[in-house]
Amino acid sequence: MQQQDTICALATPSGDGAVGIVRLSGSRAAELLERAARGVTLRPRRMVRVDLFDPESDAALDQVLVCLMRAPRSYTGEDVVEVYGHGGRLNMEALLGLFVRLGARPAGPGEFTRRAFLNGRLDLTQAEAVAEVIAARGARALRNAHAVLGGALGREVRAVRAQAVALAAELEACIDFAEELGDGAVGEGLAERHRALLAQLGRLVASYRRGRRLNGVSAVLVGAVNAGKSSLFNRLLGSRRALVSAEPGTTRDYLEAEVEWDGLRVTLIDTAGDRQHERMSVLEREGLALARERARTADVVVQVIDVSVAGGAGAGESAGGESAGGGVGRVVVAHKVDLLAGELRRQRCRALAAGAGGVGVVEASAATGEGLEALRAAVVAAALGDAAEAGGEGLGESRETVQVTQERQWEALRRAELALGAGLTALSEGTAPELVVEHTREALVALGEITGETFTEDVLDAVFARFCVGK
Repeated sequence: MQQQDTICALATPSGDGAVGIVRLSGSRAAELLERAARGVTLRPRRMVRVDLFDPESDAALDQVLVCLMRAPRSYTGEDVVEVYGHGGRLNMEALLGLFVRLGARPAGPGEFTRRAFLNGRLDLTQAEAVAEVIAARGARALRNAHAVLGGALGREVRAVRAQAVALAAELEACIDFAEELGDGAVGEGLAERHRALLAQLGRLVASYRRGRRLNGVSAVLVGAVNAGKSSLFNRLLGSRRALVSAEPGTTRDYLEAEVEWDGLRVTLIDTAGDRQHERMSVLEREGLALARERARTADVVVQVIDVSVAGGAGAGESAGGESAGGGVGRVVVAHKVDLLAGELRRQRCRALAAGAGGVGVVEASAATGEGLEALRAAVVAAALGDAAEAGGEGLGESRETVQVTQERQWEALRRAELALGAGLTALSEGTAPELVVEHTREALVALGEITGETFTEDVLDAVFARFCVGK
């Protein structure tokens, strides 16, 4: 355990509240508290009520509850004291100032969690997950953050790294017997080990596309004028946010609103509709330009098509078509199906599906509410790239595994993947094992960076800079 100076910080948000917490960590934490409490002796893991006094003026500051957690069985791995005082900005500042005058140093952003990592209480993926739990903006993001905090991602990465260590050891054992590597069985065995590791790394790398969206996505409604986008927007929100009129061009700007669907935060965007340019006013043209720009930056494009109008399936395709691809999800809505019946409805929806380029078509009606749940599920599925979601799988039934959410982790996984891929190529070309093993060692370094088995101070500075001070 690293010995460091004693730090202190507010562990609760600044401002008024019933209770505020001051946290201290370091070898002198208990001593400083006992001095402030006029010699009261603390018993570990026992909540004690004490009066705190200013040692300079001898004035009583607050009646508080305190708890001491001795190293190494604490969050940071050091002696930790938590002081539960009356809430309020001035009171908390007074208590914090007390411990600074007694000799503690104000903590920097993330310094408590940084010490927890350095003292072996957390690996680096778990340390990053602390910030993710605090910042989670939806149930899916929170659930994934808790899984990572519980060690799920670290275990997966360490399992892959252990296999890579074994592979490196096997390659090094072959160095003194290079001629044996030419044997088909040995060579193919090593290649198969490479392929198995690459498959596991590939899954983790691919999970980043989904993981980075867990904290929220944007879904933009596009389509022709009077396709019913604003009505659908209002119905999906459950409130009247957009003006609705039979007059073309009612929506001339885009509107945004946040919702949570199946544990995912979705920014839903209603945009101006498309029609023949010679019939459009200047404001409509500007609104359409904004719609197209917003569609280009959205995570999901929802193409709304009025199937009640003959030929409506071909209208407004340009706005959605320009946005498809490049990791952007797409949903096609056969809208106003309540105005059709029987065979005519089936024919038009089949025609729309045939021209949707393999994208599933959701039949819906803002007027009756038909298909709205299916539409929500389709947007979530398109955003996360998970076909299983489109079948209506609920949040509680999801079988998703832990997702990579940090760019730093993804970049290290990609380097490990590329290194092992280069090693597999070298094996297939008959390269000597002493050269092949260099690729494996490169992968080991990258994997170690993810969990913090190998790290630099610059990496730690970047990781913890985004933390709040109290963590």
